[in-house]
Amino acid sequence: MRYVVDTHTLLWHIGNDRRLGPNARRILNDPNAYLIVPVLVLAEAKHAADRKRVSVPFETVLQVVIDSSRIHVLSLDISTVSYLSSQLDIHDAIIVATARAAQDFFGEDVSILTNDIAITESNLVPVIW
Repeated sequence: MRYVVDTHTLLWHIGNDRRLGPNARRILNDPNAYLIVPVLVLAEAKHAADRKRVSVPFETVLQVVIDSSRIHVLSLDISTVSYLSSQLDIHDAIIVATARAAQDFFGEDVSILTNDIAITESNLVPVIW
């Protein structure tokens, strides 16, 4: 199983925030979990850090991602764009589209680690929190 990590999940994991869901925490701490970070998540993390909306500096986020052999950053490409859903705002749609594209590419189930209500209620991909 592969897991797409959304922005809050990534930031809360790195910052050891108590708001991180127990199931997401378990997966993020599993050394065998294959984690996918959409490039949008890194852009959102930088934006939040630059505006002091989070306590985790972006340099720390970037270093964690670079240093981890189990985190894979996926770019937004034409294949991913074809999976965009019109029922979500663009940021959520890109995260979901990344999961759907990864699922087809890898030929296995992909879940999103998120507590985002819109993503959860869309029922487009499985959500774990």
